[in-house]
Amino acid sequence: MAAEPWRRERLTIGQLAQDLGMPEHRLRRLINGRLGYRNFADFLNARRVEAAKQRLANPNFARTTVAVIAFDLGYGSLGHFNRAFRAATGATPTEWRRRALAEAASAD
Repeated sequence: MAAEPWRRERLTIGQLAQDLGMPEHRLRRLINGRLGYRNFADFLNARRVEAAKQRLANPNFARTTVAVIAFDLGYGSLGHFNRAFRAATGATPTEWRRRALAEAASAD
């Protein structure tokens, strides 16, 4: 199993359950009940958006395009990534990056 299976494009709950060696219904119950996500897609987007926020705020990734970050985190399209990111943060990835990098620079 890959270190970060959630980064695979088109990952399904069945594939993740198989990677983890557990029944799909148990993983679904864990994601919905214990972790509190509405569905697998919400769980996946939350993990990916958090990883994107970390990269976008990191000066070492300042020259990495938003598209490269999105595709590296498993999104199949830039539009889907932008919608998921905006829904989670209220800002586009570019806006969020600009603010995060400006805050980091002013803290130095």
